[in-house]
Amino acid sequence: MKGLNAMQKKKPLRGIVFGVLPLLVIFIFACATEDTVRKKGFQAKPCLDCHKNTMSEFQKKYVHDPMKKRDCEACHLRHGKIAVLTLKERNEKKLCFLCHKTMATTLDGTAHVHTPLKQSKCRPCHSAHASDYPYLQKKTGSEQCFTCHKKDSFVRTKQHKPLEQGCHVCHSAHGSPYENNLVKPEPELCASCHTLNAEKFRKAHRDYPVEKSTCSRCHTAHSSSNTALLRESVHSPLQAGKCSACHNPVTDSNPFGVLATDSKLCYTCHTKEEAGFKKTYRHSPLDKGKCQDCHDPHATDYPKVTIRDKNALCIHCHKKKEEVMKLGNVHAPIQDKGCTACHDPHASQYPYSLSASEKQICFQCHGKTEQQLKEQHVHQPFSKVECNKCHNSHGSNQAKLLKTPAAELCYTCHKKEEKEFFKTYIHTPVNNRQCTSCHRPHASQNSRLLQTDSRQLCMNCHGSKVSELKEDEMHKPFREKACGACHDPHASEFPGSTLKPMTSLCYECHKSMEKDVTASASKHMPVEEGRCTGCHSPHGTKIKPLLYNRPKELCLSCHERIITTTVRKGHIGMEKGDCLSCHRSHSADLRSLLKQKDPAVCMDCHSADAAKLQTIHLKPLTDIQSCLGCHQPHVTEKPGLLRNIKHSPFAKGDCKVCHE
Repeated sequence: MKGLNAMQKKKPLRGIVFGVLPLLVIFIFACATEDTVRKKGFQAKPCLDCHKNTMSEFQKKYVHDPMKKRDCEACHLRHGKIAVLTLKERNEKKLCFLCHKTMATTLDGTAHVHTPLKQSKCRPCHSAHASDYPYLQKKTGSEQCFTCHKKDSFVRTKQHKPLEQGCHVCHSAHGSPYENNLVKPEPELCASCHTLNAEKFRKAHRDYPVEKSTCSRCHTAHSSSNTALLRESVHSPLQAGKCSACHNPVTDSNPFGVLATDSKLCYTCHTKEEAGFKKTYRHSPLDKGKCQDCHDPHATDYPKVTIRDKNALCIHCHKKKEEVMKLGNVHAPIQDKGCTACHDPHASQYPYSLSASEKQICFQCHGKTEQQLKEQHVHQPFSKVECNKCHNSHGSNQAKLLKTPAAELCYTCHKKEEKEFFKTYIHTPVNNRQCTSCHRPHASQNSRLLQTDSRQLCMNCHGSKVSELKEDEMHKPFREKACGACHDPHASEFPGSTLKPMTSLCYECHKSMEKDVTASASKHMPVEEGRCTGCHSPHGTKIKPLLYNRPKELCLSCHERIITTTVRKGHIGMEKGDCLSCHRSHSADLRSLLKQKDPAVCMDCHSADAAKLQTIHLKPLTDIQSCLGCHQPHVTEKPGLLRNIKHSPFAKGDCKVCHE
């Protein structure tokens, strides 16, 4: 027993050993050096034996050094790692820096690093294996830079001469201590080509000591539409060479000092604008006299000498609006013209510094929508031109710039209706919250803002109910397309979305029938259950009076018990499908909805056979008290519709045995 316990204790340990051992072997093998592998009898197979598609790289002019040496394992792991690519480092920059250590040291702590490198990417510019261009670049010279940097600003009429030699003349390809990755501080870089004390240079700059300033304040470093390489939008005094219009005279100890501060200086020329800015709503920088919060006093590449491009200028302060540009649907004016398409950047008489009233702002683009104000019925927010009640003026993730999904938008105001529509039977568009399937959102010639005339609206979806019927085959309300006479267009507690329970609804028109049914002792079950549509179509059929089928088939669809597979004889009235010759369709004072009592109901037809019947029945018909005592009213297996009675004389037809 003790030996057995000992064996059981050893089993878990044995399982652990056998589980770990294979993993240990794999680990040792993975860590083994190439020399170790060779000593054990393994010879590594060259990578290019399999990766033959890489052989074409050797035909290129410049081949990466490890590639040239066929040292694939300088970058790749021979066997790879679990769930990781076969590169030694997943971080691209770290992988390259395994060899390019000098660059790694140089860039460490550098203030300005080229964006791809900042993102740890080398391959946006360089090929990993080989290239036809120096430094394994994917393209030659400046064309490499243009894969990311838009070419437009480099190909204007007047181009900066160093561009002919390429971007690297002024910029460092990887990183630099200086802004914009310049190879030197800007004044020093410009001075390496331009003689700053030359007479021509000083004359062009009106003898101001610009060598102490930054050239890019006025000039573009790449290309320009003007001969002086000035930026695209130039302040008019600078354009005219009148620096002294704003600055102290050249002879002053502080020549770059200004004649006045902030807006006081601007208003010495912009007197007309100053008067126009005296409005109710003023832009905050304007109010503080800080024109340079938005404008550069010299030159920029943006209209009106603004310091940033359209939306970027506004978003710089209005940071919350930055999210607008990420939305699925951005208002077209913002994309095309920027914020100033709707807003006055300085001052306005209208809230939110709109450049005009909300009505004028919206309708200057949406002219067709404005015409809808002339419609007979106008949605209340639209009548007041409160477009922002439903729409977001800047952008939205919803179609048509709606503030919320269309399915929810209407109920932000129509809360009462939302509760009322929560019923058992809901119209499909209401259930799907597709209000605009039936209603126009702005205005309509039809009441309740309906898309079309109410008589036609339902037919847009339910038109198939009409197509096969003639006018005289239709229920009157349906013929007149007065669907609302019976149905609630939104929701109901009754089947078919009717306005009332079925019988109550039908009795509104069929009042005499209601009177008859109420007074009758016996009622047809569908009538009693309030199912008029059990027999009648509420819209129309080819069988009068709006029956779903011929009377015989219609009645037998429920009363199927009266038919058997062994039927030999049928009541002639029933065979003709004339159930109503004996029965009433809705109600009666007699059971089984009979029109008359037995035998009177039979005598209406059988009185014509009086002589024959009297012989058979051994007495005058007037003396017969009940036909149904002996006869079946519908079908039987025996001639004469006789009941299946086992009394021997009756079965033999010998009535005289018992009757006189």
